[in-house]
Amino acid sequence: MEFTLKLERYEGPYTKLLELIEQKKLSITEISLVSVADDYIAYIKSIEQKNLIDISQFIVVASTLILMKAKSLLPGVVYTEEEEKQVHDLEYKLELYAILAGACSQVHSVYMKRPLYNREHIKYKGKPIFTPDDKVTGTMLQSIASLTLASFVVPKQLVKVAVEQALRIENVIEKLLDRVRKMQSVTLQSLADGAKTIEERKKLLIVNFIAMLELLRAGSINVEQHEDRGDIHILETSTS
Repeated sequence: MEFTLKLERYEGPYTKLLELIEQKKLSITEISLVSVADDYIAYIKSIEQKNLIDISQFIVVASTLILMKAKSLLPGVVYTEEEEKQVHDLEYKLELYAILAGACSQVHSVYMKRPLYNREHIKYKGKPIFTPDDKVTGTMLQSIASLTLASFVVPKQLVKVAVEQALRIENVIEKLLDRVRKMQSVTLQSLADGAKTIEERKKLLIVNFIAMLELLRAGSINVEQHEDRGDIHILETSTS
């Protein structure tokens, strides 16, 4: 389990996520995690990556939060079995981390305040506790060591796996804005027309939807939805 302690300027992903939830006085639920997703992603963008030992766990947690937020905003999005497990794992790990953090704080407050045993260590001066039998020879010990080593399973060489390059939200925002300016109007569904699989189409819809929200908040585009659960039309700001 990849819980990380706060060290100087380094802050682990669960530490920061729990801090954001506690600031809003929320309990650890899917709804509360969705409500702090924007703040968590903004925090990641503010981090100087050169000062981090490893930012991969932040990205993993952020991807789960974006998935949860997309489900809360996009009609018809249903978790796959793997995504359902991913969301439950995040809630479970965060609940455990909250318990550990609370216990750590409580132990820290009482540590060394009332020690039950504070005597200096005294070296044992008596006879040796273990004395080998006369039958235990160097040859026997060597044989035992050889048999023990022979019983070890040789670890398999790790297979190198090529990691799929993640869709950077900044690039998606830039491409979406450029496409809208050229065509004046596009639909959300059309942004995933190049997908070859259902999973790929779902990913494209989610990241483009997040990009659309960012552009809408910045006032760079307008959006229209003519019917309930219908496709979303993305327009230039000047288009009426």
